[in-house]
Amino acid sequence: MSISKIVRVSGGASLALVAMSFTTLVAFFQPIPVRAAEPIQVQRYDDADDYLPAAERKNRAGIRLLLKQQEGEELFKVLTPRNVTVDVVANVPKDADVGVVLLIGGTGVLSIVNDRLDRSFSFQPRSRDYWWANKFATFLVDAPSDRLGKDGIQDASWRGGAEHKADLQSVLEAIAKRFSGPLAIYGHSNGAISLANVASLNLKDVKTYVFSGPGHFQLGTNLLNEVEYGAPVLLFQHSKDSCSAANSRLTEDFFKKLKATSKKLIWVEGGSDPISGACGPFAYHSFFGFEKQTIDLMATEIRKTLK
Repeated sequence: MSISKIVRVSGGASLALVAMSFTTLVAFFQPIPVRAAEPIQVQRYDDADDYLPAAERKNRAGIRLLLKQQEGEELFKVLTPRNVTVDVVANVPKDADVGVVLLIGGTGVLSIVNDRLDRSFSFQPRSRDYWWANKFATFLVDAPSDRLGKDGIQDASWRGGAEHKADLQSVLEAIAKRFSGPLAIYGHSNGAISLANVASLNLKDVKTYVFSGPGHFQLGTNLLNEVEYGAPVLLFQHSKDSCSAANSRLTEDFFKKLKATSKKLIWVEGGSDPISGACGPFAYHSFFGFEKQTIDLMATEIRKTLK
């Protein structure tokens, strides 16, 4: 069907007949689509320059301080309902039958340059390959794109809040599309609060929760002892950890308060003398010089919970 429209040219000298299809008219009056807003993004603050030079000078034993993105690892971005993205650095070895989601401590901000993991030096990033040797897939989770500044997600209240929960749920849904095996959620230091937020989701694919040096002795960490952990809990603590937020003297009391039907506290001893502050990346708090042995032990204990 078509509609003919008579148009009178100025001066009335002539008439032009213009054919216009009905569908063209409809399209003409359709609202112009509104372009989706770009994900919120702030400039990334990479603190490697603050920590690494001094650590490298003190590291006379030649202990590994960082591990850049390795062959086989991919970085993918997850868009969350808050219109932010979260970077995840993943490796799924062919023989991997268990996955571990690494929720890092401190500010939670990774060193990422040109969409590749660069100089991230905290305990979990620098030790990823020890998991692969134990046939584990690894998923290293960055801070969201709107919190990549100097403070990152260091705020314990934010880590335990609804925005972080929404981001983490989206991340875990994306991980489930890439790996179908059982998952262990592993939170180190401040990452323990993120772990508790995941536990509140009661996801069926999560089979084990793993703490190490959990940052529980600070404001805003009530969630750690309030949430019901629907899967076995493992807590690894270095006997010499003197971090004010995770001091080993406070560990047993914290452990007793955890609401889990199955839980186990594993003490770790060994490693090298610290070359950072007590809560820093190169101290007993982060199993400095004893990373491989600690992760081998973690992998063994996780597999026990899956039997």
